[in-house]
Amino acid sequence: MIIILKTGKLEWTLMSRLLQYIISEDIDVLVGPAQGEDAAVIRVRDGFLVVHSNPITAGVKHVGYLAVHVAANDIAVRGVRPRWFLPVVLIPSRYSMNDIEAIFKDMSRALREINGVVVGGHTEITPGLERPLISMTAAGYTTSRVIFTRDAREGDLLYVIGRVGGEGAGIIAWDFEQLLASRGVCEGVISAAKNFIFDISVVKTALEIRDYVNTMHDVTEGGVLQAIREIAVASNKAITVNLESVIVDTIVNTISKAVNVDPLRLLSSGCLVATVSPQYRSELENTLENLRKPYGVIGSVKSGEGEVYLFRNSQLVEVINKDIIDEIYKLWS
Repeated sequence: MIIILKTGKLEWTLMSRLLQYIISEDIDVLVGPAQGEDAAVIRVRDGFLVVHSNPITAGVKHVGYLAVHVAANDIAVRGVRPRWFLPVVLIPSRYSMNDIEAIFKDMSRALREINGVVVGGHTEITPGLERPLISMTAAGYTTSRVIFTRDAREGDLLYVIGRVGGEGAGIIAWDFEQLLASRGVCEGVISAAKNFIFDISVVKTALEIRDYVNTMHDVTEGGVLQAIREIAVASNKAITVNLESVIVDTIVNTISKAVNVDPLRLLSSGCLVATVSPQYRSELENTLENLRKPYGVIGSVKSGEGEVYLFRNSQLVEVINKDIIDEIYKLWS
């Protein structure tokens, strides 16, 4: 049987098939490869080492900045501060030294914002690349609670925190500016969207709310709906989503419509999905308001087996039961 592979990360059914060839079990590995569980949790002496790797393949401008923050976010949603970073930087042969320096300057800017340090990595010129690729590994250590994606509980409220689709809109504004202009998007909207790239960290927010959530997940490839699906699958629960409760920024909406992408299925680093017991609702919302973070209750966790049910005006419009390919790949195809 021939399997046709789509752009983006592999569907979990295919990853499960590949992982059977990989040794991943160890007495000190509390969380290893699992759908939705983006960061490994390893017992180390009296605490836990949390480690995550993430590639940046869909952005060009400020790719170094994105690489640091996207990897850091996956550590932070475990309730752990990201500290150590190892970038693998693959550079097109046509790049100049100035181009390469710009990548490293962007990484430096992001690292300073979260007090992270690079402890290793690899850089090489790679023939055949159209754009730079960075795979970033991030790690942190804690002796306190570690949050798992699998811990959503029946009755939890589903929150979306931060700007939906902001990262994707920002990447599109930087990398497809001429296309947007040709489709009538004004310079002011494009400029505003570009700034969204610099609002993609969830580290501070995640660490502030960690005591109030049962689980939280940063929104990356596949957008808000994929993040919700990963919580549902990891927790073996059903999640209902009220689409009319999901607020999309006007600028994100304008950019998305111009290039015909769905903002709910678009890269959204800087945005969090969390499930919260109703008893902690007030504490969570007070914390978010103090942080001046936009948020909304968009659904709830039910008994089920990993399904996501989308409702609009109380009518079921879609059931998501397979992984979502991020909309931004349409623009690179």
